Amino acid sequence: MRAMDDEPQDRTARIQEVVARLRREHASDPTVRTIGWGLPRRGGALADELSIIFYVTEKLPSALSIEAAGSRPIPAEIDGFPTDVQAPRLRPAQAGDRDEEKYDPLRGGVATSNSEEHLVWFNGSGTLGVLARDDATGAAVALSNWHVWGDGGSAGDQIIQPGHPTGGDHIEAIGKVLACGPLITSLIEWEAPSPLAAGLYAGAAAAAIAAAASDYRDPTRRGQDATSPAAGDLTLGESVDMAIEYPSLPLPGTPFRTQTTWHYARETTAGVLEHDVTEDRVNTQFLLGKHVVTDKPAYRPGESVQLVAAIWDYQPRPCDAYHVVAHLIPHRRPHTALRVVLHPTACPRRFPEDPPDGEQPTTLCVDFDDHATGEYPHEGRFDWLGYLDTEKQPVRVVDWPNAPRGLQIPTRPLVLHHAPASRVAVEVVLFHPSPVTLIALNAAGEIVDRATSTSEQGVVQELELTGDGIVRVVVRGGSGEALLLQYCMDPVGEQGFTVGVGERVAAGIRAEQPEHAAAGRSLQARRCCFAGSVRLPPDDEPGKWDVHLTVQNVNPVPLGTPPDQAATVIGGHLLSSHTSAEVLGCVAVMLLDHVFDVI
Repeated sequence: MRAMDDEPQDRTARIQEVVARLRREHASDPTVRTIGWGLPRRGGALADELSIIFYVTEKLPSALSIEAAGSRPIPAEIDGFPTDVQAPRLRPAQAGDRDEEKYDPLRGGVATSNSEEHLVWFNGSGTLGVLARDDATGAAVALSNWHVWGDGGSAGDQIIQPGHPTGGDHIEAIGKVLACGPLITSLIEWEAPSPLAAGLYAGAAAAAIAAAASDYRDPTRRGQDATSPAAGDLTLGESVDMAIEYPSLPLPGTPFRTQTTWHYARETTAGVLEHDVTEDRVNTQFLLGKHVVTDKPAYRPGESVQLVAAIWDYQPRPCDAYHVVAHLIPHRRPHTALRVVLHPTACPRRFPEDPPDGEQPTTLCVDFDDHATGEYPHEGRFDWLGYLDTEKQPVRVVDWPNAPRGLQIPTRPLVLHHAPASRVAVEVVLFHPSPVTLIALNAAGEIVDRATSTSEQGVVQELELTGDGIVRVVVRGGSGEALLLQYCMDPVGEQGFTVGVGERVAAGIRAEQPEHAAAGRSLQARRCCFAGSVRLPPDDEPGKWDVHLTVQNVNPVPLGTPPDQAATVIGGHLLSSHTSAEVLGCVAVMLLDHVFDVI
């Protein structure tokens, strides 16, 4: 007898039994978040039929991609009940819709969230329901709805209160972001590994204020220039009021925009003199590339890790005018870090990406035939090629029937990054008519080139990208059934190269650094190298370690420089970029610089 012919009470009891069994059967399925029952969605609307509902991390287009994800297709009907597959993306409607406060001691009825494993938004946001105590231990416990804590979460997740920061929480630090809404202003704090978060967050605040107030002439001095008192009048006091808006994410190491309005008032014995300015500016403190390597891919506990880094800058600084720090963070203890300051050094005879002495740059390739099939973390490296899945889902090297081994291109954007290159060549093969598109970017966030495959299936296609200073390639398309077979690049090495920037960025650089006036929209890169070492703990356990490189400039103004001139130079800017925000709109995600193993 079909389930629909049962009495309502019997049908409810039967579907609960089926769901309980399915939960056990799918307990190890990495794509299934949970299984429930209720009304399905058909064409976006609720349908009036009792169904088994599978909540999955993502909807995959075919049996091939489902199998590659370590799962199996969900049938249209199970034990007489129709099924529905949903990939929920629960997000608050907008930060700042209500003014949320911290409560101590905590009480029920206030805003709360699960803060783990988010990308930009928290997994859910809502109201703390009930506070209680465990009968056995006396420990404080709490109850809330599934969408508040449970969706996308797991046991041991960190629960926070209030539910999420509002614009007011961070407006003083880095301003309201017009492009993305006030909630995005905290993404560094959310996305960065905790040993880096405070430094990057402070760097964002400093960069935002410096970019808006300008490096070359601060608002107070510009107001003074415009309001000279008459002979015999005395200045009694000065004040500056400034309002800053950020049309793009104010992330350090990127040429983000600012819109600034400031009002200067000079109180004199003859009255008040005022000067107002409204202007658009950009952050001019950013690198054209960075790269760090270790002397070998794996170490034993207690060994010393030798690090060599290269940075490419367009500003004419000496190589000792940078403060370069490598942060080594173990996966097993992500809240701790080893840090080492890297010091200027002669660039090595060759980086892994550099050609032998006297030879022209050689093409470097990652061939996935050299990598084992299976699941890999959502971010990492294949040899020198860094990668990041933008929705923090694992990536997979697969060996499909009648196809070469390759990296499965996910349904969401995949970011690939590496040292600056002049050319990138990629081999892909499609098993779905949806084409694959590659977008190449330089460190200024400018699109350098793009290429799109045809819709032809089962045939290896080569896509080529050319341009100066390619450091990042975004891969889109393929509907989950395309493979990346090979990725090759021509590194620039120690050669000089130019990076093109937009007119707004070029104008900002010309305003603050007149020496670049003749450069137009092209910035010339130069390379500096740094080296250092750090000893691993002798009792360290096997596992992977990530390396993040932070780079700041140093204020080189010598003692005795006239204050008016010294004030035009500010040190301590965080020059290094740590996100892919420029290619993903309002979704900024952290990129790591290197990875090694402890064995």
